[in-house]
Amino acid sequence: MEKGEKRILVVDDDDAIRTLLLTILRRRGLSVDTARHGAEALERLERCRYSVMLLDLMMPLVNGWQVLEQIGKYEPSLRPVVVVLTAGTEPLDVDPNLVAGSIRKPFDVELLLDMITACLSYDRPSQG
Repeated sequence: MEKGEKRILVVDDDDAIRTLLLTILRRRGLSVDTARHGAEALERLERCRYSVMLLDLMMPLVNGWQVLEQIGKYEPSLRPVVVVLTAGTEPLDVDPNLVAGSIRKPFDVELLLDMITACLSYDRPSQG
């Protein structure tokens, strides 16, 4: 990863949603990786630093709640800004220190892009 490059991780078990988001974001010139489930997302988080993560909560193997639990153990300055993708109602019991917001499926592409742009422009405070 180039210095200063901001990457996005899309985590969703739905192939169509993952492909759609990958296509939309790459067409905007953004660096994007995908994961099919939480276990794959955690592996990617170990290898790469992401600025933003779009995270589905309801997935097989390791779900989004478990991913958030692991991210909560990271140093705050190393955590990605998380936007939850949900097919249900907005999750009310997420930790606001871990989740910046949520987008309901089916999502409005322009709203999602605006939220991602805002998250990418957010500078995490450095530790120490």
